[in-house]
Amino acid sequence: MSTLNYRVGIRAMKRVLGIVGMNPEVPVSEWDHTEEDRYGTGKVRDVTKFYETFGIDVVNKKTEHHLCSFVSQGQLHRDFMPLLRKDGMGVDYSKVTYKFKDPNKRI
Repeated sequence: MSTLNYRVGIRAMKRVLGIVGMNPEVPVSEWDHTEEDRYGTGKVRDVTKFYETFGIDVVNKKTEHHLCSFVSQGQLHRDFMPLLRKDGMGVDYSKVTYKFKDPNKRI
């Protein structure tokens, strides 16, 4: 890989991680915000709340394991259906108090 391609890749990764809020350790001045309103996550939902809900730790770059069991067994559907937004555009995360924790994690 050429040095130019490597630098472009690093720049692109900072941009995408910045847009989705997954690199809080990188100052916002260090990544490209061009068309962020167009390609970003929007203003309706807070990505921080989403990450907390589904056990994603963006600071330590870790996730809770076994989220698939929560989803595949239908529990997510049952728990979140009552929380759908009135406009039908997804979950109203302001009503979500749930925080996924690995059910198989040993304490």
